[in-house]
Amino acid sequence: MRALAVCALGLSVVAAPTPAADAAGNYAVWGVGQASCNQFVAAYGQATAQDYKSYLAGYLTAYNTVAHLTYQATGKNTATDNLKFLHDHCVGHRMDSFERAIQALLANKEAQRQQGAATQSNNWGRPPAPVQPTDN
Repeated sequence: MRALAVCALGLSVVAAPTPAADAAGNYAVWGVGQASCNQFVAAYGQATAQDYKSYLAGYLTAYNTVAHLTYQATGKNTATDNLKFLHDHCVGHRMDSFERAIQALLANKEAQRQQGAATQSNNWGRPPAPVQPTDN
């Protein structure tokens, strides 16, 4: 019985989400997430903003994947809405990193996040369920 309890405790520790940072709360940021908000403001509305759009899409997809009870972290916001929020935030916080601005977006939208798909037929990125054979 003791072995079962130890095994259950071990599985709960492995399955529980944990912050992915070192003991001091630091973590590596790659790509344009390292760029300053000032750099994003300069790129906003230009062709060079595509790198920021792609980074944001990947970041939000990853966040939606790992965040508990989260289907869409920014609620009903469109990509344009999210970028506008980031621009407005960055205008006032030019020394922040673009990644930190995304964290501000997520904190701002926490109460509006979608916890599940709006409809059962909206299975983005998933193939349809296989048709079950019927016995005739």
